[in-house]
Amino acid sequence: MNKFPVWTLLIACVSIGFSMIACAVPTPPEPKGSGGEFRVILATEPSSLNPNLRSDDSAFYVSQNLYNKLVTLDADFRVIPDLATRWDISGDGLTYTFHLAPNVQWHDGKPLTAADVKWTFETIAREKGTAQDVATRIASIETPNATTVTLRLKDAYAPFVPMLAWYGTFILPKHIYESDDWTKNPANEKPIGTGPFKFVEWIRGDHITAVVNREYFKRGPFLDQVIWRFPKTAPLGPDLIAQAQADLSVAAPPRERVAELQKTPGVQVKTFASTNRYYLGINLRRKPLDDLRVRQAINSALDRSAMLSQAFAGLGTPGVGMYTPGIPWAYNPNALAPAFDRANAEKLLDDAGVKRGVDGSRFKPVLLASNVSPFKEVAQVVQEQLRAVGIEANLVLLASTDVSTRVYQQKDFDLWVNDGSHGPDPENLFLRFGSTGSFAPLGYASAEFDAAMADGARQTKVEDRAKAYFRAQEILARDLPLAPLVDPAFIVLARANVTGLGYTQARGLVTFQDYSLVRIK
Repeated sequence: MNKFPVWTLLIACVSIGFSMIACAVPTPPEPKGSGGEFRVILATEPSSLNPNLRSDDSAFYVSQNLYNKLVTLDADFRVIPDLATRWDISGDGLTYTFHLAPNVQWHDGKPLTAADVKWTFETIAREKGTAQDVATRIASIETPNATTVTLRLKDAYAPFVPMLAWYGTFILPKHIYESDDWTKNPANEKPIGTGPFKFVEWIRGDHITAVVNREYFKRGPFLDQVIWRFPKTAPLGPDLIAQAQADLSVAAPPRERVAELQKTPGVQVKTFASTNRYYLGINLRRKPLDDLRVRQAINSALDRSAMLSQAFAGLGTPGVGMYTPGIPWAYNPNALAPAFDRANAEKLLDDAGVKRGVDGSRFKPVLLASNVSPFKEVAQVVQEQLRAVGIEANLVLLASTDVSTRVYQQKDFDLWVNDGSHGPDPENLFLRFGSTGSFAPLGYASAEFDAAMADGARQTKVEDRAKAYFRAQEILARDLPLAPLVDPAFIVLARANVTGLGYTQARGLVTFQDYSLVRIK
C-alpha cells in the first residue's frame, strides 16, 4: 500500500538528473508513525467536521489532516497534487480530467473511487455547500473508471483548479453519506476520510484526537497522534507553547507578545506575508449605510496605520486597497479606499443628513465581531475611531460560530469585522462581494462588478485577467461595500523542536495546516 505517488517519482527523477536506474528503484518510503504526539491549539472549537458544509476555520485546520481534495495548495498558494496525481484540461477550457492516485483507502478500509468525487461535487451544488460557487459551474461529471473523473463545465472558468484547491472541496465518502441528510449525518462528528490521520474522538469543549493512518497513500505521516485543543481562553496558546504544554498554536498570539516569544527558549516564531486581510463589512440593507456618503465617511474615519500598530503591533501593512497585495499580479494599487480624514468624514455625514444629536451621536450601528484576538482588538479600535466622528457603534462580541450564524444566515448586523484569505485566486472577490457569492452577506449587488469578475474568469491570459480584476476593484472602491482595515503578517508559533510544517520546512510539499510531514525532534 505504501507506494510513491506519481509526482514523487517525477520529482525524484528530476533531482538526480533523470537517472533511469534510480527512478526505477526509488528509496523505500519511511515507516509511518512512531513520531510521538503533536498538540495543536485552536482559537475556537469546530462546529462540525463535515468540511464542506459551512465556513468554519477551526474545522478546516482539522479537516486538512482527516481528508483530501483533488488538488490542494502549498503555503505559497501554488496548486499541488492531492488525490489527483495529474489532470488534463481541454483546449476550450471546458473539460477537466483528473487521474486519481491508485489504492487510496477510506479510514474504514473501503476504496476511494471516482464515484466519491462525483457524489461530493453533485452534493455541494445541490445542497449549497461552502464551495457551491465552484460546484454549480460543473455541467456534468463522468467516471469512466475507478481512478478517472471528468468534470465538464458550463462555461470556461480560469480559476477552476485553484478554487478546487481552496475551501469546502474535500472529497467525502459516498458510502457513508449518500443515505442520510449530510447536515445531520453521524460522520459530521465522527468523520471518515482518506487523510494522514484517522479520527478517534471529539470531547466537546476540550479536544479532538486523531491517530496515524498507516495506509496513507502519500509520504508520512510520521506522528503517532494529533490532539487539537480549544481552550476557552484563546490567549492561553502562547503560554502553553512557552511552557512546552503544546507544540503549535493555530490561534495567532497577541501581536504585542511576539517580540517576547521570539526570545523565549524552546519557541520558534516566524512571520510571513500572507493573502489574509481584515476588513469591515457594511450591511447595505440597513439605513443610513445604504447611502454611499455614509460608507465613504466610515472609510475616512479609519486610521489604518494606528489600527495596525494598536491591534497588530505593527506586523503587516495598512489595508488600503480592495484586494490583497499578496496576489501581486491581480492587485490594483490605484483602487483605494478613502484616506483617513476625520474632517472629511464629518462633512460627508452632515451632507448625508446624518447629523449629531444633542448627545453628539449621529447613529448607533451594531458592530459585530468574534470574541477572540485579534478580532476583538480590531473591533475595539474601529469602535473608538468611529466614535470620534459621532458614530456610536454598539460592539457585540460573540463566539465565531454565532457570528457566522448571525451574519450569513440571519443578516442581522450593521458593521462586521471579518478576515480571511483572499487567495488563491482573485475569484475570491466574487465569493465575498458578488451578487450570488457564497461568502457575500452584505446586500451588495452590482451587475457591473459581476460582469467584470465574470470577464476575469473567462480569460486565459494572466494579463487579460488582471485587466478585468483591476476594473472590479475600481468598482468596489467606488461603491464601498467594505472598509479595508489591515493586511496582517502571518505568524507561526510552535515549539522549536517541530519540523516539517508546510509554511516553514515543508514549503511546496504540503498545504500549510497538513501535519503529514511534521516531526518532533
